[in-house]
Amino acid sequence: LRTAPISRTQILLGKGLACFIATVGVAALLLIVAAIVFGVRPSAPAKLVMAVVSVSLCFVGVMMLLSVIGKTEQSAGGIGWAILMVMAMIGGGMVPLMFLPGWLQDIASVSPVKWSILALEGAIWRDFSYAELAGPCGVLVGMGAVCFVVGTRAFRWSA
Repeated sequence: LRTAPISRTQILLGKGLACFIATVGVAALLLIVAAIVFGVRPSAPAKLVMAVVSVSLCFVGVMMLLSVIGKTEQSAGGIGWAILMVMAMIGGGMVPLMFLPGWLQDIASVSPVKWSILALEGAIWRDFSYAELAGPCGVLVGMGAVCFVVGTRAFRWSA
């Protein structure tokens, strides 16, 4: 790929697009299973699409950033899992935020997991208006864009 007449950013955008499509596909399958098995019915499917796209964009960016933190694929994978576990713990993915101490609830705002849960819950169960959903979705897209740009800038080709 390095010899192709395209830039590093274009290559990484292509890989990011593939990751995005896979993430949206997995989310769609999970939502289909939730609808069939558990009877989950979002009140407004367009809001759910907005939330899923925002979450997917965010985590594509986060993955791009995490991919550059290790010298090898194995070290980046291990460090990435550790960071994602912490994000899930402080973001409400393991324990609902309302059960966390106040200081940890404040810290949770840096975790994309918090905003992902808020966006998905808002679209599925809480019947957020588009204005209410725009907040968490905007944070997710912003986090994803920043992480993607930083990850792309920090990316180094290996031999």
